[in-house]
Amino acid sequence: MTLAVQRDPDVVVAAFVAWLRDQDPAGAPELVGYERPSDGLSSETFLVDVRGAGSDRTVGQRLVLRLPPPNTGIFPRYDLMLQARAQEAAADGGVPAPVPVQVETDPKWLGADFLVMPAVAGHVPDPMPFRDHWLTKVPAELNATLYGNYIDVIADINRVDWRHGDLADVVPVRDNAAEIAYWRDYLGWYADGTVLVPALVDALEWCEARRPATEPDPSFLWGDVRLGNVIFDDERTPVAVLDWEMASIGAAEHDLAWCLTLEATQDELFQRTMPGFLDHDAAVRRYEARLGRPVHDLPWYEIFGLVRSTAIMSRVAHLHELAGLPAYFPIADNPILAILQRRIDAFRG
Repeated sequence: MTLAVQRDPDVVVAAFVAWLRDQDPAGAPELVGYERPSDGLSSETFLVDVRGAGSDRTVGQRLVLRLPPPNTGIFPRYDLMLQARAQEAAADGGVPAPVPVQVETDPKWLGADFLVMPAVAGHVPDPMPFRDHWLTKVPAELNATLYGNYIDVIADINRVDWRHGDLADVVPVRDNAAEIAYWRDYLGWYADGTVLVPALVDALEWCEARRPATEPDPSFLWGDVRLGNVIFDDERTPVAVLDWEMASIGAAEHDLAWCLTLEATQDELFQRTMPGFLDHDAAVRRYEARLGRPVHDLPWYEIFGLVRSTAIMSRVAHLHELAGLPAYFPIADNPILAILQRRIDAFRG
């Protein structure tokens, strides 16, 4: 599903190929074809196939072209340099992230900044795994391998040395107080100044009032920790971790909590679980073993993660409503709000 306002793909790709030729006049790349993935609720992404001209005509390459939304988006600001630097830091730390990655800031080409990186072949799981035959039509053991590798790669990201290479100069460093402040500002922005979902404001205040007294040393955070943001090979090994626009530096618990609470919420809404996937406690144990320390205050981080993710989904629903598109999901009667309230009621701090 995509939002309404998009650029003309033929115009974008033609300008991009012109940029490629400017970067490599001797190779004079030629366009073979392109596609724009149908899913995506934020940045615009194109998969562009090119080949060299002249003696290099047999050399083909698939590139990923990523641009911020042309109008308003899910976030108030899109920092492609942050995304690129986060991917480079992840790759330097041994995490499979697409590199090299280049950001062009001259607007003469596409009228906006854009990011270019190599495409990585493999399988991207469906955002709703129970709809994906690659996951549902295989022995549970294969899913166990995939999911264990997924948990491992989250911990590997969180273990990357963010102090190396001045990463903190580009990627925001936020302790929990600053993270709460960021999302308070987000709730003031995401519906153009109106209080779209009062329950989220109340829940964020609850999170602030019960913020853990201490927090661990900061870690490098992926941000949008979802199975659908990982490319796997046939052996169920991650070969690329994607979508770094929410990268930051803070408590590692944020990444694990985002992953676990989104999956638990989806399982509850659809009354489905995936055979072979680790349950909550087993996933935590595997993550802790890989991270090298126990997690702390995870129930609080999970509630906070649900507040954050629901705020983003509410923003998406608001944009759909403004564009006259079919409802993404009910805003005021969002069933996730009931799940959030039950988690708050069950909290034992």
